[in-house]
Amino acid sequence: MIKSIDHIAIIVSSEEGISFYKRLGFKELYRKERINDTVVIIHLEGDGTKLEIFIDPNHPERVTNPEAKGLRHLAFKVNSIEETLKELDIEAGPVMNDWIGDRYCFISDPDGLPIELHE
Repeated sequence: MIKSIDHIAIIVSSEEGISFYKRLGFKELYRKERINDTVVIIHLEGDGTKLEIFIDPNHPERVTNPEAKGLRHLAFKVNSIEETLKELDIEAGPVMNDWIGDRYCFISDPDGLPIELHE
């Protein structure tokens, strides 16, 4: 049976996507350029969460309206939404409270992947 999630795989279109996740606090562990195509594979780790990111400018755009079935968004626990937004140098939608009173907001990575910041 399952023990835990090993990693989350994300496709980004450029190095800008890698920079976004590094600004969130992820550290690069591994980088490999595939010989048979233009894809670069990067493994990042942050506080026990591993990301496997593929840089490929040739993938189709993400379907966002209407949303496709499947993974809806990634949610990252942060100490402070405001400090995280300042570090990322981006603005977010409204900061809201969930059903148990925790604060959260949504942002997007450079390719439009929805990211929830959750205190």
